[in-house]
Amino acid sequence: MSESNMQKSIRKRQLVFDPAEKRDRIKNEIEIDYKENGKYQVTRVDQRNVMLIGHTRTGKSTIKSLLVDPTVVADDLILKSGTKDPLFESFYVHDNRIVLNIIDTPGLFEHGTTEIDVRDNQTILHTISICVNREITKFHVIGFCVTITNGINQEDIASLKLLIDFLGKEISRNSCIIVTRCESKDQSQRERMRAELLEDSYFREIAPFFQLGIFFSGSLNRDDFNRGHDSLYEQFFTINDYRTQLIELFTSNIEPFPISDMIISQVWRCQDEGTSKDEELNKLRDQAEAQAKTIEELLLNRENDEEIIAELVDRLRRINARQREERTRAQAKHQRNSRCYIS
Repeated sequence: MSESNMQKSIRKRQLVFDPAEKRDRIKNEIEIDYKENGKYQVTRVDQRNVMLIGHTRTGKSTIKSLLVDPTVVADDLILKSGTKDPLFESFYVHDNRIVLNIIDTPGLFEHGTTEIDVRDNQTILHTISICVNREITKFHVIGFCVTITNGINQEDIASLKLLIDFLGKEISRNSCIIVTRCESKDQSQRERMRAELLEDSYFREIAPFFQLGIFFSGSLNRDDFNRGHDSLYEQFFTINDYRTQLIELFTSNIEPFPISDMIISQVWRCQDEGTSKDEELNKLRDQAEAQAKTIEELLLNRENDEEIIAELVDRLRRINARQREERTRAQAKHQRNSRCYIS
């Protein structure tokens, strides 16, 4: 072959060669190989943060068991609370690739005494510090768990009011009621429970707060299981429906509520209610700013030793105590002024 013919042949091959087609073929081959032989496949996931709040033994921990496995049989009821400290756990929902971060709080506002109230305030602050250490700075859903199997408990309603007052009405768009121990309730019974709640003279005052609605949960009853009772079938179908509804709620596209807004909500309430003069309002603002600064330091020091973290959490508690004192003083002054005006 002459030199000129060889050059023509090379140029012809170059004109015929399609790099895009070859790239696609190579890419397809290596993707097939990765699917067949690749290890430790990693996918991106979204996250949702859920906080469960309520009295002791209201079934908060049972809700987490329900999410993982609705066939689990409930433990026997005991007098002792199962959750002593805030418990953080993560769960992966395969269907939509979402990680649920669930914060299970200890029982809150069990009684109306000052000692219990102080403990509960510290528990909430401790819960917030744990969330900050784990870089959780916002909540998507806050579930208030209640048990009303024996009717509506006025003490539970009073506790809910205390929690709403402490956390701030601003979290209402992220809040729901979860009625527990409802494994044996049929559709008509649940509708009747909803209606009784909304019509109850105590609950209807705070019903609009729970903008996400009323949900139910339960688990296979231990006594029925021990007896091998056929009702377990119906209980399973019921709680499986509860599970679906809760997962759809927890993984829905809800705009999260920032923890920082929860902390300064006391300032907003002070403004709305008009219970403080400018000087008192400025004190609350300063304390809220100090809280925000302390939380920022917690974030920066989350990898340092426990002594620094403990000192920062203790500082948060002292600031919160001063806020309570200022708020109590302002409310007392407002009440005195109101009485004078009426008289």
